[in-house]
Amino acid sequence: MKHILVISDSLHDLPKAVTALEQSGHNVTYLDDLIPFARIATEGLAELARFDAIVMGRVMNTDAAALDLVPKVRVIAHHTSGTDNIDLDAASARGIAVTNVKGVNANQCAEFSIGLMLAITRQIRRGDIAIRAGRWAADTPGSMDVFGATFGMVGLGQIGRAAARRAAAFGMKIICHTRTPDPDFGAELGISYMSLDEVMANADVVSIYASLNAQTRGMIGAREIGLMQRHAYIVNIARGELIDEAALCSALQTGRIAGAALDVFNVEPLFESPLFALDNVILTPHLAGLTHKAKSDAAEAAVRNALAVLNGDTPPNLVNTPLIPGV
Repeated sequence: MKHILVISDSLHDLPKAVTALEQSGHNVTYLDDLIPFARIATEGLAELARFDAIVMGRVMNTDAAALDLVPKVRVIAHHTSGTDNIDLDAASARGIAVTNVKGVNANQCAEFSIGLMLAITRQIRRGDIAIRAGRWAADTPGSMDVFGATFGMVGLGQIGRAAARRAAAFGMKIICHTRTPDPDFGAELGISYMSLDEVMANADVVSIYASLNAQTRGMIGAREIGLMQRHAYIVNIARGELIDEAALCSALQTGRIAGAALDVFNVEPLFESPLFALDNVILTPHLAGLTHKAKSDAAEAAVRNALAVLNGDTPPNLVNTPLIPGV
């Protein structure tokens, strides 16, 4: 029997994942919060040294020092798609498999990005604020026509592809910057592949779907935002660190661009920001993939990944190359 630690603010409410854990024959300990490893160790919430697997949710920084606190762990299974918060090299060196659930919530994230686009371009938030303040629609700025507008994409993974299909259904012209253009997919939807500068300069809406890594961190800064048309908008559901948040805030404050809709931020949770004072930005707390079905599917997939490693099998969603036999 192995020992599994679940660090999550939602998995305990998802019966399929809980059932799979309880029927695994392993001992399971639940911490129903996103608690850093160091705090677990210092506050005695769990004896970290005894665990063989960790299933954890959302973004919680896990560096080499944190990994040293879990010497027996053979797998860290995220029930999110991103693993940029984990030092993958350090995990590999310690024989720890890291898994994610990439693609499980692609449709939900794509829907959310299109929803944010509609909300910001059609002035839904401003209209809501106005009517609550006793003002009628004539007092709010005009909306942008989405039909026929140019949808600029940065990144074309599973979420990006799902979003592209939805943008095409709205009758939008699609342009895209990606390191891996797919000619067949592009031909199917009429996508034009371009450089990042060209996408920024030509799009009416720039929607971000790129992964966060050393090459993409800060890829959209003051220079790139400066290329945008004044009537254009930015939508970001990917990672906050892809955009220079200070430069974006300045552009929104000065009217350099029309607006932005952001589900992700440089620092999360976000409790204080100059963005809060702006009425041309919509802010949501990393909600894109959090429908009940998506959360349930992601948690169940994460549990399957963890159990596969504990059983000596290769997990379906391995993201690193751990130095352990059989993986």
